[in-house]
Amino acid sequence: MWINVNTEKLTQDDIIILANNRQVLAFKKTWGMQKRNSALPKAMSWQQYLQESWMKIKSNSSKRLISNNESRTLIERSMLKLKQGKIDNRLLDEVIKNNDYCMAHLIDYAELSETNIENATSFVAWMEDYQQSKYDKNLLDANDLPVLVLESCIDFVKPYIYGFKTLTPVQSLLLNKIGYQTLETIQEKPQNTQQVFQTTDDEILATALWAKGLNKQNPNQHIAIICPTLNKNHYQIKSIFDQVFSDTLVETGKKSYNISLGLPLSDYPLIRHIINIIKLSQQFQSNHISTETFNAVVTSPYIAYAQEEQSARALLVNKVLSFSKMHFKFSRLKDHLDTVPQLKNILESILIQASKPKQGHDQWLSLFDRYLQTWGFATDRTLSSTEYQLFNKYQSARSGLNQLAQISDSISVSTAILDLIKWLSQVIFQPQSAKTPIQILGSLEAEGLFFDHAWVVGMSDEFLPASINTPRFIPNDIAQAHKIPHSNFELIAKDAEDTLNNLTHLAGSVIFSYAKTHSENERQPSPLLTFSDENASPQHKHQSTILETLLDIKANSVSDTQVNGGVGILKDQMACEFKGFAHRLNTRTFDTPHIGLNRMEQGYIIHATLQYFYQDITTQSALLALQQDELKVLIKQKILSALKHYEPSGFKEIEKIRISRILHQFLEEDKNRSAFTVLSTEEKLETNIAGLKFSTRLDRLDEMENGDKIIFDYKIGNPTVSHWCGEVIKEPQLPIYAISKDTQGIAFIQLNANKVSIKGLSKDEESLPKQRTNNSCTQWDKQIVNWKLLLESASQNFQVGKAQVNPTNSACNYCDFDSLCRVEK
Repeated sequence: MWINVNTEKLTQDDIIILANNRQVLAFKKTWGMQKRNSALPKAMSWQQYLQESWMKIKSNSSKRLISNNESRTLIERSMLKLKQGKIDNRLLDEVIKNNDYCMAHLIDYAELSETNIENATSFVAWMEDYQQSKYDKNLLDANDLPVLVLESCIDFVKPYIYGFKTLTPVQSLLLNKIGYQTLETIQEKPQNTQQVFQTTDDEILATALWAKGLNKQNPNQHIAIICPTLNKNHYQIKSIFDQVFSDTLVETGKKSYNISLGLPLSDYPLIRHIINIIKLSQQFQSNHISTETFNAVVTSPYIAYAQEEQSARALLVNKVLSFSKMHFKFSRLKDHLDTVPQLKNILESILIQASKPKQGHDQWLSLFDRYLQTWGFATDRTLSSTEYQLFNKYQSARSGLNQLAQISDSISVSTAILDLIKWLSQVIFQPQSAKTPIQILGSLEAEGLFFDHAWVVGMSDEFLPASINTPRFIPNDIAQAHKIPHSNFELIAKDAEDTLNNLTHLAGSVIFSYAKTHSENERQPSPLLTFSDENASPQHKHQSTILETLLDIKANSVSDTQVNGGVGILKDQMACEFKGFAHRLNTRTFDTPHIGLNRMEQGYIIHATLQYFYQDITTQSALLALQQDELKVLIKQKILSALKHYEPSGFKEIEKIRISRILHQFLEEDKNRSAFTVLSTEEKLETNIAGLKFSTRLDRLDEMENGDKIIFDYKIGNPTVSHWCGEVIKEPQLPIYAISKDTQGIAFIQLNANKVSIKGLSKDEESLPKQRTNNSCTQWDKQIVNWKLLLESASQNFQVGKAQVNPTNSACNYCDFDSLCRVEK
């Protein structure tokens, strides 16, 4: 990202005024590219230039320059003072925007009053009261600075300007007095292409793939994606780009791309937790506790001992919900706090932190800080990079609220909390991003910049030309006379032409695109460009499945007894004859859409990791001989081997941590078993059950010290031995192994975050860890006979075509044949 100008004539003594802060950064980069280590001129935005100029003349004034937030607060107070009633943010934003127009376009308040239009006269009354408030308190705001600079007697250096599409009247007045030169853009004839997409999803996906491809070809080239509606489409763009770049769980600062759009501080979860803690602390002081706020704070991961008391606090939340009240008193809660002693100590400390009914903003802020300290905010939990930046931004932003103490009387705590929330909502924050060449920008912040490649999306007639948008409090004739943007068609046409020219010159080659539909609403292309009617979106091909007519209950016998998925067939045949028969239809099933790794992938990864591990460590003695550090390194190596075929992503990093924890727990279990030797892992087994032949694969086969052979099956769910024993075998895989191979025991190895354990059945009880007695299972030799009878019966029923719809209680819970079956769930 740079600006396309020649800096050859500039020196370190020059002053460069640019339209915005992003252009300032781009100018500095351009200077470095063209001038290398030469001293940099003073480059600043228009607002920075005004503030620096004010500093030069400040010695002659006792006035204090207030921030935009202070100005906003004073304007709101003037509106409330004049009986406006409740002020919502949209109204306040419009008033501030109209006042900025008046200052920038030299519109006198008297001109508005003379119209006798109610909106205009009300606006003037608010603004005159605001100006009087500033005068009484000896204050200045940003709109006062141009006049002060114009009236000063100080000689200013003649600056260069760049990036201003159109100078406002006040800018022209000031710059004409000082004198200025314009940095001219190096004009190159760009190459532009147009593309049409059916939906905005297709359009954004295409830009993401395009950016990824260019970046892969040349990682050093700068790529820009321009979206005029970036604030509205932020989450849609982020979601699609995260998937394309495998960045879904990656910290903002490490993403492969950067979206230059910050959000209000109050929109971030961490800040909402802070606000809730402050609110709840005060509710305890007033003994009027909100159920919603209490539950949000008590389950917060940011407060002290959150992990230690997690379960007990969750039960406390259920207890509070059982009150069936929106608010409750502390006495109602007190008897239930013994189960959460750490939380109880915090609440008791909060209760004794009394305060005055009314005091200044600075005093309330000190109390709010003590509340956060008492709750141990961000002390037990390690903050991520983004959370750390957020907390630091909160600390600096909330200190700005102290400025209101200089312009306010003593206030109540509810007003202080409301002011804090308002203040934070006006502070825009964006986490520090990676140094990535892929930038996603809004149209205004992109103007004046230059890239190697650029793509402008959303080029519909909703963007260019813009619609008429007359300010709410400035009558239309006055707005047009003072040339306020978008107040008449002539100004709109000129602005559209300038905007398109700027976007066209973003790079040597620029792609413009639009989508025909967005959120099911049709769109038309911008009339300023010519688009073809052909969609760039890929066409989807659909193929109908040939239907087969079948008889109820009974089908033809199976002609080929060599089948795929034999274990699943027998399992389904025993659960429901129709479900078993449905395998013969060769219907296709589809995975439910998911983000990250699904359960099947997680199961494969942990199977592969253990396979690789026990190929190296084949005896319990070898396992016990490993030092802890050696074991840790070996586990890490095997996990990396199992994950080598997966693309880098945040999910992959999390899976490494999850599997490592589970395996460490399981290997401790394996160390405590009787001595064993691992005979095989992932052994292929050819099976014949009453003539039905299929291949299967057993996870692990051990030989115990007494000579018993035990077959193990890894499960990431919650298996139970009782599923083997009864009239229906719900989990037949291990029983099939037991009747097909010389073995004296079978067992599940449960491997999930909640529990790691070994559950099984063996001829010799000593061959497996001690098991809970299960009355439904018989002695090993008898159980083998039962399994053989049940499995052979199921095999024969499948082969002869028994297909009656007769599901067992749980057969329909996870069934892929709903569209074929008549059972109502």
